[in-house]
Amino acid sequence: MKYYKLSYDYENDDDYVNCNVGVIGDIDEYSVSCGNYINDWSEVRFKYNSEEGDVLSDYIANVYRWLVVSKKFRELIEQIVDGNAIQYLSTKLIDTKNNEENTEYRIANLLDVVDALDLEHSQYDLFELDNEKIISVEKYALKEEMVLGHDIFRLKDDTIPIFISERIRDIIENNSLTGFAFIEVEVY
Repeated sequence: MKYYKLSYDYENDDDYVNCNVGVIGDIDEYSVSCGNYINDWSEVRFKYNSEEGDVLSDYIANVYRWLVVSKKFRELIEQIVDGNAIQYLSTKLIDTKNNEENTEYRIANLLDVVDALDLEHSQYDLFELDNEKIISVEKYALKEEMVLGHDIFRLKDDTIPIFISERIRDIIENNSLTGFAFIEVEVY
């Protein structure tokens, strides 16, 4: 099976809503990318101006680069992904032009974290910061035996990027979900 790094589709988003203002209160912006279940979630709001973009895509660009997804995405993905793999957190999208609120979107907190980074076949730079070794991956490769059976996940020790299986990509493409882009990664 093929795997892909998931990203936002910046090339086709001319009319898409871009939430460049976020109000998250005391929530740590990185808490949604750690792979941990979140018990205490306060109100999160994203603001946009529909004069700058009025198409609500299925993946909403936002200032925190969180995976903010539509109801349609959730319903389709829930058919194949284990219910314990994703926690959907509430959010409001607010159009600053008319103060209209949309509560149909959710922040996808991915709970499936896999130790699958194949450094032997990845392209990366290694540097040191405050006596800690940091790996900056330019091109990802994944370990096949570790990703089998996982459809949407983050990597242990590199939890910012999101990876999806070919099954998820096919659902997104076959149902014309918008806002998503894919970069195929090698699997060894």
